Amino acid sequence: MIFKHLLLILVLIAMALSLPEYYFDSNSVKFILFIGVVAVWRYTWAVHHFLRALYFLKVHFKRLREQEVTAGESADPEHVFILVTSFRIETDTSIAVYQSAIKEAIRLKQPVTMVASIVEPSDERLVKHIFYSLKPPERVKLKLVRIKGSGKRDGLAVGFRAISNTQVNLANSVVAVVDGDSILTEHCIERCYRFFSLNPKLGALTTNESCELTEASRTHQIYRRWYNLRFAQRHEFMCSVSLSGRVLTLTGRMSMFRGDIVGNPEFIDRVEFDFIDHWRLGRFRFLTGDDKSSWYHVLKDGWEMLYVPDVKVLTIEQPPHQNFYKGATLLMARWFGNMLRANTRARTLPKEVMGGYVWWLLRDQLISIWTSLFGLTLAIMGGLYFGDTLFFAFIFWICLTRYLISALLSTLHGQFSMSWPILLYFNQIYGSIVKIFVYSHMYKQVWTRQKTSLRLSKNPIETLFRTTGSHVVMVGSVCMFLTLLAFLIGIFTRYDVNAFIAHVNFFIS
Repeated sequence: MIFKHLLLILVLIAMALSLPEYYFDSNSVKFILFIGVVAVWRYTWAVHHFLRALYFLKVHFKRLREQEVTAGESADPEHVFILVTSFRIETDTSIAVYQSAIKEAIRLKQPVTMVASIVEPSDERLVKHIFYSLKPPERVKLKLVRIKGSGKRDGLAVGFRAISNTQVNLANSVVAVVDGDSILTEHCIERCYRFFSLNPKLGALTTNESCELTEASRTHQIYRRWYNLRFAQRHEFMCSVSLSGRVLTLTGRMSMFRGDIVGNPEFIDRVEFDFIDHWRLGRFRFLTGDDKSSWYHVLKDGWEMLYVPDVKVLTIEQPPHQNFYKGATLLMARWFGNMLRANTRARTLPKEVMGGYVWWLLRDQLISIWTSLFGLTLAIMGGLYFGDTLFFAFIFWICLTRYLISALLSTLHGQFSMSWPILLYFNQIYGSIVKIFVYSHMYKQVWTRQKTSLRLSKNPIETLFRTTGSHVVMVGSVCMFLTLLAFLIGIFTRYDVNAFIAHVNFFIS
């Protein structure tokens, strides 16, 4: 690995030495164009998140963990619920998931109710067999709830209602919501639930993640490296945001809530029947993104949230397609679609409810869709206008900065891959392209496991207006973006247009 790092550094040095001197002259117009105000803005944000994450890990959360250890059993809840939802999960994965959850319940000292939300009769037999084979004590109960197979949201809602109908005092209880492909690590429940007693304002928390690919996907090394990078980025960002007392998602893999929040009928209805009123698309339901619905409910009620970085949940990932490009597109469309739909509504909340830091982050997410494409687009236009050396300089800058950012991520995550700089830039550029499409077509929803889709209106005129209008908005936004950059470069004068065309002809030839 050290040899690869040295080789990459030597390549970067060679690239830097081959560039014209004016790219390193701070008085040069081309230098200013190359670095740019937008670039300074984005890299400042990157360093800012890294420093906040470092402080959260080394100082803030370390202090919280010491308080939790000192409090000990005095901070334990009266009752613990573990809700597991299974829908179209492979049998081997289900066995591992339920075994880990039941073993966690057995390790705890207080009463535990295990709620399994299942669809198939075979899953019911499987869960019962695993539960009784592990011989849990009397204080550990199993409650099975059956759903019609209409989706994960319905499964969660049925499970939440089962919890709310118990005779347990929910005000002094916690509910761990576990996805059907997430394996709990030892003592992860115990290392989370005491934070609620220590902080009466804490409404929910979420945990760190690592992943393991399914047997059929392990040969695809690109997926493994891409997932590892994604979780490294997630870890840094969650640490940074959690320092503000909020997070931007309560992941469905494993999050924990106060019992009285889960027992609230408004919370249950939101998870089951969540929707958005869009100025152009009208009202449509959320088919995916149940974790975003629960997050929004906790956020709007002014509860604090916490990221627990030293508790990991192992997720079994099954890429939706053998082709990496197609699989990444499907996953990005689902992730970014859930994010943009939920955050559109969250931006309407007052700043004093969500906190100033999260208030600004939700707005910066929209800005970053375009600023992420700013450098590449400007480099292409500038390369055609000023000469191809500018584009070569841009490639050097991207290689240098993505290598440094990857190195920073590795210091927090503990892993590093030489493919990270390339995948990091792929996530930035292609991710922004997917976001532009999804933001213009919010009604399009994708879940890579559940084959569900939003039914369009039976009125052909309304359907035409929705689809055509979305295409027009997307194309119009892209054209405005390109026009703005063209004006910044100075292409849109008569002389400059002719010069630009000449440069294009020369570049093509």
